[in-house]
Amino acid sequence: MPLLFHRAGIDRCRTEDSKERAGMMQVVETFGLELMAWMGGVAAGYLAWASAPFWWPAMRAFGGRRRLPRPMLFSACAGCLAYAAYLACLVALRLLILAAPPVSAALDQLASHPGMAATLLPALVYGMPLLVFTGWAARFLGTRWARLLPMPLDARPTP
Repeated sequence: MPLLFHRAGIDRCRTEDSKERAGMMQVVETFGLELMAWMGGVAAGYLAWASAPFWWPAMRAFGGRRRLPRPMLFSACAGCLAYAAYLACLVALRLLILAAPPVSAALDQLASHPGMAATLLPALVYGMPLLVFTGWAARFLGTRWARLLPMPLDARPTP
């Protein structure tokens, strides 16, 4: 009897798996393979861009000629510093747009036109500063990292 229940469970899993595959094929048929590939590429690019404040400093900490002490802590600190500077830049940009109505009107007019400029401008305005601040944070903290860390307990002089 347990074999019968086990076999029914396997058949049910196969049925659900085939339904899932049929649903995915329907999505591919609806959008087309080329558009699905573009969406996958955009998703991979966005993932690389959004996680850059953590993998870029990690490459600096783990690789290169000199490996930094406590590389995971360095990556976390540099990533947080990059995101903080990025958000401060976004707040300043929003305040500038609110304070200057002609700039806001020009941006609204540009955004109302269909085409590549309407989608490329926000990507450059909002995307590039994150990469710039990430490079700055990795370089700024990288040169000062050994001096910022406290001396290990076993290396401290005894009184």
